[in-house]
Amino acid sequence: MFDFDEQTLIEESKKHCQEFLQKEQRSLATFTGDSSLMYIPDSKLERFLLDPSKGVLYLPLQSFLDRKLDENEIMWHIYYELALYPDWKKQTKQYLNRKKHWQKEIDHMTSYILGRIKKEGLEKDQAYEPRIISNYVTREIIGLLHVLDKYASFLRVLQLCPIYRDEENFERIASYMKQTGKTTESISQMPKHRAFAKSLLIIELYKRAPEIQGCAQNPFHRKVFNEPFFDFIHYQLVRQINDDEGIIERDPFIRSFIYKTFEQLWKEEIDEMDFYKSKAQKKEQVQGDKNPFEQSEEDEMPDSLESTQEEVEKILEEMLDEQDQMSMTVQDMMQGKVDLEAYGISQGDQQLFQFYSNKMKSEREQMRQFWKKLIGDAKKEISVKKHGQIKGKIDVHSMVKSYPDFVEAEKKGNYKSLLIFNRYLLEPRTDILPERIEISFVIDNSGSMNGAKIEAARKALSVTLLSIDDFNEYLKSNAAQLNQKVEVLSETWFFGSKYYNVKEFNDKNVKEKEKSDIIRSIVKLDATDGSTDDASCLREISHGITSIQERELKKGKQIKIVFEITDGASSLPGSAKEAVQELLSKNVQVYAFQMGKNSEANEKIFNFVWNEGYKQTHGVIIGEQVEKLPKELLKAVEKNMRFIFNN
Repeated sequence: MFDFDEQTLIEESKKHCQEFLQKEQRSLATFTGDSSLMYIPDSKLERFLLDPSKGVLYLPLQSFLDRKLDENEIMWHIYYELALYPDWKKQTKQYLNRKKHWQKEIDHMTSYILGRIKKEGLEKDQAYEPRIISNYVTREIIGLLHVLDKYASFLRVLQLCPIYRDEENFERIASYMKQTGKTTESISQMPKHRAFAKSLLIIELYKRAPEIQGCAQNPFHRKVFNEPFFDFIHYQLVRQINDDEGIIERDPFIRSFIYKTFEQLWKEEIDEMDFYKSKAQKKEQVQGDKNPFEQSEEDEMPDSLESTQEEVEKILEEMLDEQDQMSMTVQDMMQGKVDLEAYGISQGDQQLFQFYSNKMKSEREQMRQFWKKLIGDAKKEISVKKHGQIKGKIDVHSMVKSYPDFVEAEKKGNYKSLLIFNRYLLEPRTDILPERIEISFVIDNSGSMNGAKIEAARKALSVTLLSIDDFNEYLKSNAAQLNQKVEVLSETWFFGSKYYNVKEFNDKNVKEKEKSDIIRSIVKLDATDGSTDDASCLREISHGITSIQERELKKGKQIKIVFEITDGASSLPGSAKEAVQELLSKNVQVYAFQMGKNSEANEKIFNFVWNEGYKQTHGVIIGEQVEKLPKELLKAVEKNMRFIFNN
């Protein structure tokens, strides 16, 4: 337990760290490619902890304080920890499946060692079972790749953050590495294949190639394409980093130019080993008391702040689980695992919906990236002008408010303490977001909606409704960091000769009902509802707005948006225009998209309802290129959400 003074220090340090990280948010977002990632100091942690499910990197505040790190050093540690994060997200399976991709090399070295064991006549000895040898070889090769990943991380920080190439900052980094065992002396007692792998970072830190014990010729004295070996490796990895390349390009390069030397030195180690029979089921080890084929201790010092190899693997597994979870709902529907019969949704309905979901996967993924960035930007503090300062020009409002104090100060001839001036100082303040956002989709289901138009409308609705569901998941997981609860709800209306509600504003906890309503919005769109009376539907939405909600809309505490999709002109244009004007007067945003071939008269009616007499247009004529509808609808959703969250 901390005493009071120490606890106070911790809290002050945590506050300072949070403020400092807030200022560095843009730099971190640029480095990681993820503006939604959060950074939270934790006084109980000794090392970094990345939680992909929450999108949080927890920082070891106590370790920062114990080491007396300044802001530059803290940032370096964050960069070093997250250097491969963009590639982890992009190629999660590639990292987790490395054993499979390197199986050929694993099998070859396993066979080589087993051949050496057989030559000694020990192939039946339990100390040298194929399983034990295979596990040992796998650990060595995966360990090599981890070491080279850390080396690539180090280079990426230096390339993207040139400040750490400055002599003073670089010396501090080298000092930290020395504390965690990254020294020339540390590799002197290692097997030469491991010493070779770790020498790359050692050379980077201390600018000299270490002598690798037992090597007839130091591998770093060789040349590749007439370049010194280390210079060639360094240059090629830096080039990959600058070209924004990752594991897909790095592993083949390692296999071709680094692993070959590693394997050669490793084989020399195997050839030099003395093998002994085990006694009484106990493995009698080679080269002293330690069996080289058993699990070796982690050679990283325990005070290292960064994640270990095992922790990185866990992070990658959680990332993959998170990615799989995002598409779980749709997969369950496709496989019929969710029983929605009680809500009137058949297996055939689910399959048809899945067809449209699959067609819009790419667009949905793009929207996911948009939502993450939007939430990340919304968490930033904004700067506001602060009046009432002790210097600057006189502010009239502050002067009137403080006039009695001004009279007293005039008698004394001292105005220094008066808060009546205005320097337009910028003061950070967390942005306030609306608590509830309602989006209504009003869809034309009249007889004139042909197959191509229904196809376009179904695609547009499926990707938009599912994307809003994705957005709500992100909002829910980031509620604490946004400092408030924000929810986005959707509903769907069909209109023709009459109108009816197909999807309600569901509570997100009623997941089966929400899924069913989304599916119904897609599969029940079938052009069976007669003429084009959108006016009654729009009026119904307007009348559903209570006086309390209207006040909330005016204050910005709630947002309401209506998107109409139609293929023709309103049957009652006068009534439709009145309904649009009524919605606008209640601070509701309204938009309409007209698709399909239309006569000049129909376009004129559409413009009359949606565009004429307003400060800004509300209607978009897509025309015969109906396939553009999903893109145009998503663009409109993005524009409105960006305005809401960044305004």
